[in-house]
Amino acid sequence: MFYVITLVTILSAEAKLRVYLTDSPIQKIGGRLYKEELLTNRFKDPKELAYDSSTRNLYFMYMDDELQNSGRAYINIITKNANKIKGISRNKATAVDSDTGDVYFGSDNGLYKYDPVTNIASDIGLYNMNIFKIVIRNNEMFIIDANNHMIYKIYDLGLRGVKVGHMKTVMDFDVDYKRNIHFVTMCGVFCAINGAEVVKNTDLNVVYHFLSDEEKTFGVTDDGLYEIDCRNGTANKVATLQFYPRSIIFGDYGDIFYSVDDNIYRLRPINSYLVYNVKTNKNN
Repeated sequence: MFYVITLVTILSAEAKLRVYLTDSPIQKIGGRLYKEELLTNRFKDPKELAYDSSTRNLYFMYMDDELQNSGRAYINIITKNANKIKGISRNKATAVDSDTGDVYFGSDNGLYKYDPVTNIASDIGLYNMNIFKIVIRNNEMFIIDANNHMIYKIYDLGLRGVKVGHMKTVMDFDVDYKRNIHFVTMCGVFCAINGAEVVKNTDLNVVYHFLSDEEKTFGVTDDGLYEIDCRNGTANKVATLQFYPRSIIFGDYGDIFYSVDDNIYRLRPINSYLVYNVKTNKNN
């Protein structure tokens, strides 16, 4: 067993060193510590992470040398066994319905649904849409159509899409648990309250990734993690990130999954630890 020592300097009238001794690397996000665990580094440029809590599988897309395009795969976060999924030659989006465990993929020729028995994703509809983002929440599915960069709500089990408002040039979005739609366009960061009244965020010009839990929605920017207030159109910085994620999502029990380069990591919250404060002589 090996240990990782992290030193944090606490500035005060009497200088101190805070030492964390762990058996794995750690990350500090805001006021919380996480153990960092490498899940896999066998896939090139993984992104579009989507987690299924019932199977403990983490789905994602990656660049496949054999396909000469994007492929899709999943890794079990407990066993770390990984499998490629067949059926799509140009994958762009990944999503899991947390209520049913159904897994969906988007491509430039429509919507696909994954069959875990055959390990194949088959097209089920929306053939005229170029889907590069899927969000499933509150028993509802939303997508971005890359043909016009607008958001659509999907009906009839993936057979029909209806535009949501007049949101143009949408590059990324999320739907929180209160049915507010957070999205970023070339004009800034916005929130559609209950999918209707649109409020522009006055604190953020761009967000690269949205994350939502049952209480709050966060945005990843160039300088850290911000908590977003939809109704007020404001954002408050809550943490500086020591990594720049290609993709990042919440998991179970406070876990966070993220990808960087060819690596996918799991951050597990450290709920209890011993802290040793080492006093130093400020005159030395």
